[in-house]
Amino acid sequence: LIYSFINLKLQYEGIREEILAVTDEVLSSGVLMNGPKTDLLEFQLARRIDVPHVVCVGSGTEALEIIARFHKESFYGVTKTRPRVVVPALTYPATINAFISTGWDVIIGEVNSETGILDLDKIPTDNFDAICIVGLYGQPVFADWYLRRKEGHNKLDGKIINEDAAQHWLASDYSGAPIMKAISFDPTKNLPNYGSGGAIACWDEYAMNWFRMYRDNGKPHKNSYGTNSRISEVDSAQLLVKLKYLDDWQERRLEIAEYYCERFKDTPNIRVMMDKMANKAMHGLQKFVIEIDNRDSVRDLLLADGVECKIHYEQPLHELEPYSIYPGPTMIGAASALARRVLSLPFYPELTDKEIKLIADRVIHHVEHDNVHSAIANHN
Repeated sequence: LIYSFINLKLQYEGIREEILAVTDEVLSSGVLMNGPKTDLLEFQLARRIDVPHVVCVGSGTEALEIIARFHKESFYGVTKTRPRVVVPALTYPATINAFISTGWDVIIGEVNSETGILDLDKIPTDNFDAICIVGLYGQPVFADWYLRRKEGHNKLDGKIINEDAAQHWLASDYSGAPIMKAISFDPTKNLPNYGSGGAIACWDEYAMNWFRMYRDNGKPHKNSYGTNSRISEVDSAQLLVKLKYLDDWQERRLEIAEYYCERFKDTPNIRVMMDKMANKAMHGLQKFVIEIDNRDSVRDLLLADGVECKIHYEQPLHELEPYSIYPGPTMIGAASALARRVLSLPFYPELTDKEIKLIADRVIHHVEHDNVHSAIANHN
């Protein structure tokens, strides 16, 4: 490939000596878990996103699972009661899996056709206990949802709001509102670990202490059960190195996003998902996604040119067999339509100006070329 969808080697080459140095420091210390590097990472992350508490865990999925378990036990006890949560149809299966595995019943909600975000007004029932927000591709969705609940929107009155913030935790519209969010350090994310890793951000000290206990099998008091969902000192040390560069990386992502938006604005057959949001500077900048006709053929043409693109996501949850038993939108809906039209472009800080220009050129060429030939074929 000439332009891979993501190139983690380039990032490593730029910080290699620092990564090796802190790795050696940790391994030489003999303190491999629950040590000062993890404490410092949690402190730095809390300061970065302006929340009182951050608890690091084994993955973003486990972060959401632990939040879901906390809410279920806090509000419904450890009985067989199964509360109901609404999750958006257009998301990665980890979102719904976190709630299924912790004893929730799930309603799959339709999404907004413009943004792909859970559409509050299309939830088919008021009989649910919680919702899960997903800021698809990094879109800053939180402030609007929190404001709607604060203003007494009848669908949110008295409901628990969860955040699967794996993609949008760096979006800048939180305003210090008290909500828990699950963060991911998956290698493809903006603050990428070299393996798995995640965190829970919260405002509640009681919840913070519960999360710390639960992630470490009930330690230190062992008066409650839990699991093993810790992050290692090596992971924490390496993430601390990357955290120093995060703002610079986000600034470069914004430059690339603005360039793509400018290049595509005069191509009517390309609809930029990021343009659905009013302020790109508030965006979490996790993925750059366009909406196009003939998506699969355009993707194949780009791959033949050496430009690797991905699809997020090819099937909404209600079309996947394991989740077909849960109530959800009809087959032909906004989530289904978007899943057949969205394409994620290469979008990482190490891309050069020349590379993003060439990628944009090929996208425009193939979208226009493919649509012209499709129109001729349909006419004939």
